[in-house]
Order: sequence, then C-alpha cells, then structure tokens
Amino acid sequence: MQAATDGEAWVSDGNYSSVRPLLLARATHLVWLDFSRAVTMARVIRRSFIRAVTGDELWPGTGNREEFARWLDKDHPIRWAWDTFHARRARYEAAFADPTLAHLSLCRIRRNRAADALVARLTREALPI
Repeated sequence: MQAATDGEAWVSDGNYSSVRPLLLARATHLVWLDFSRAVTMARVIRRSFIRAVTGDELWPGTGNREEFARWLDKDHPIRWAWDTFHARRARYEAAFADPTLAHLSLCRIRRNRAADALVARLTREALPI
C-alpha cells in the first residue's frame, strides 16, 4: 500500500480498514458519500438484479456470478449493505468529528447534485479526484 500512496495523486475507497491510518495520514480530502438507506439499498438491489439477469461476474475473471437464491446470504452485497448501514454511518460520523483528521478537507455528500458539484470544483482546482 505504501507504494500505491507514494505518488503525487491517488484515490482510495474507504472500506480498507487495515490501511486506513496510512491513507488518512497522506490524504488531503475525505469524501463521505452519505446517501440515505433507501438510496443505498435501491442502488445495491438494482446492481444485483442487473448482474443476476445478465450473468455478469461481480469481479471479472473470478467466476463469481450473482444468483437470486443468494440474496439473503449474510455475505451478499444486499444483506451486507443492510446489516452494516448504521455502523458504517456511525464510523464516518466519528471520523468527521476526529480532531486528528483536522488536516483533511472534509466533504459529506448527501445528494448526487452535491457529488457532481464537488467533482467540478476539484477539477477546476486541478486536484486529483
């Protein structure tokens, strides 16, 4: 992970808790896509449905394909998103209140329009996104 963040510009997803301290120490911005549970679940269900119908792999080359019969399995994305929603939201609320992260520009996005505006602003400022 050190090599991946040695560059001048990079972006990382926030679900990698084992490397989070390294990432946050070098980051300039922390963006939280804080959509409602209804929006989150609609998106996860829609993606799962499309993959189940098309037979597309979840991760190309793995043979891991969506099956309707597995939708209620504990490790399925739909179930995971439902079961972890409140805990993940609480974790990000705590991070945004953490004084050790005061060096970061914090961006809490609750609507698509706000995400589009943030991307446009960062692009204008020539910051990596």
